Amino acid sequence: MRILFYLMPAVIYIPVGIYLYYFMKRLLSLFHVKRSKKADKIISVVFAAACAVAGWRVYDVGAVAVLYFVLCSLLLDGIHRLLKRCLKENKGVQIWNVVHKSGIIPVLVVSIFFTYGYYNIHQVKETTYTLQSDKISREGLRIAQISDLHMGTTMGVEELCRYYERIQAKDPDIVFLTGDIFDERTEKSMMEEAAAVLGNIDAKYGVYYVWGNHDPNHYSAQAEYSMEELRRVLNSSRIRVLEDEAVQVSPELAVIGRMEQSLDRNRKSVQELASELEPGSYKVVLDHRPVELEENADAGVDLQLSGHTHAGQIWPTGQLAELLGINEMNYGIKNIEGFHAIVSSGIAGWGYAVRTGGHSEYVLIEVKP
Repeated sequence: MRILFYLMPAVIYIPVGIYLYYFMKRLLSLFHVKRSKKADKIISVVFAAACAVAGWRVYDVGAVAVLYFVLCSLLLDGIHRLLKRCLKENKGVQIWNVVHKSGIIPVLVVSIFFTYGYYNIHQVKETTYTLQSDKISREGLRIAQISDLHMGTTMGVEELCRYYERIQAKDPDIVFLTGDIFDERTEKSMMEEAAAVLGNIDAKYGVYYVWGNHDPNHYSAQAEYSMEELRRVLNSSRIRVLEDEAVQVSPELAVIGRMEQSLDRNRKSVQELASELEPGSYKVVLDHRPVELEENADAGVDLQLSGHTHAGQIWPTGQLAELLGINEMNYGIKNIEGFHAIVSSGIAGWGYAVRTGGHSEYVLIEVKP
């Protein structure tokens, strides 16, 4: 897996670098830099190398900008070839040739995408689902889910407090934090403040948390806090951390909190965990990743809540991941013979404050009899 992590940038950026080299040579021809001179080659090599360096971390904002730019340029290259075949040479075509060589359209498109992405990631929506179950009494059950906060990337404590107030106003019976609430960029003081805010949500059955792949700081060379420190802060903030545990919250409600898949490859199965619970209770599985949906449906689970995918924070990564089978679900709700799986896009984003795919959200679920 680690080899793939280093190999993937090379596979992507060798062809990207070659394309950018020829793109720059084409741009320089507008300024009459002759091909016979070395200047255009040197400038083109430097430009391609600079873009490759900026985008080498394929999950960083530089990579997003470079790849969007190249994809847009390739699309315009295709349009340019069609126009050359279909249209006769005239003044309009000459103007288009200049526009095409200049690369101004890809620059504008990328600028628009990033402006929209920055605006979009900060527009947090309230997403509601209504489910029915004969295991729930007539009072019903109101669930709040927060996932993929990645504290500090796009949201500070002050902004989190505003969403805390919105969620509290809905009077949830139980609150689920489905992983990646923190990550390797979250400062220790911010982690402690955020845990205090989330743990302060007044819910009848309390606040429950499962690990995400970023929470333990495993992707950081110099972690601000350890997994044990985070666990201690969460517990002291009245947030119950579930690590392959099943809890009978009430006679009619049970919660199964699964250990993050990347943290424990030998984690217990849902079938094994569910055996400890009241057979007739409404069973909710918390699993950071939307995996093993069919197995959980067969195990008699009623609802699974997950996050992780960010609904494809950068379009079209989510759609591609679902198409290629990397994620069983990208976003939304799925019904498998009465078993429901809900995947949240997350209340924020990871890595950078840009979201060109999906939207940010917290989730409210009404389970009615």
